[in-house]
Amino acid sequence: MNLRSVLLLRGALSVLFALYLIVAPASAQLQHLLGRNGLFSLADGLIGLALAFALNRYAPGKWLFALALADALMRVGTGVVAFAYPNLQDRIVGAVAFFGSLITVCIALGVVGLVYVLMNRGASSEGRAGGLPALIVSACTLLFGVALMFGFSIEDGRRMLVGLFALATGLTFLVTGLRLKRA
Repeated sequence: MNLRSVLLLRGALSVLFALYLIVAPASAQLQHLLGRNGLFSLADGLIGLALAFALNRYAPGKWLFALALADALMRVGTGVVAFAYPNLQDRIVGAVAFFGSLITVCIALGVVGLVYVLMNRGASSEGRAGGLPALIVSACTLLFGVALMFGFSIEDGRRMLVGLFALATGLTFLVTGLRLKRA
């Protein structure tokens, strides 16, 4: 798959998932399958791995490979844990450990992403591409971690937060994919 196709696929998946979370009632059966079991996170992470390797083959985007790979591995890990332990949030210690780890990784990845992009973006304008989308996704990841830390403890709040995060990143991937010239 080429970079444009992967960006469009990841963006479309994220936007569709976000719209479902924002529009669908919280008690829907599909909500349980997609939200609590981590299926979306797992699928998004796998597409994220494809994105990382597509960036590695795209010379102007090669500099973003490590950041995209770290993001994808975090999402795959989150998806695997949430899928393997669907009732994790019902157990106090498990929920604290899971959300604590997720918050820490999101904040760290967001900060590292922002610093990495801001430090490397201007290095060579012709040889570097994808700085603005990477900056937006890093900022969204940081804000997601901070928002989780500050109070989205009720399930409806987390559902809306995940929906807004998926919508923001999905739209970023879609716009980037649409603006990328066909290979």
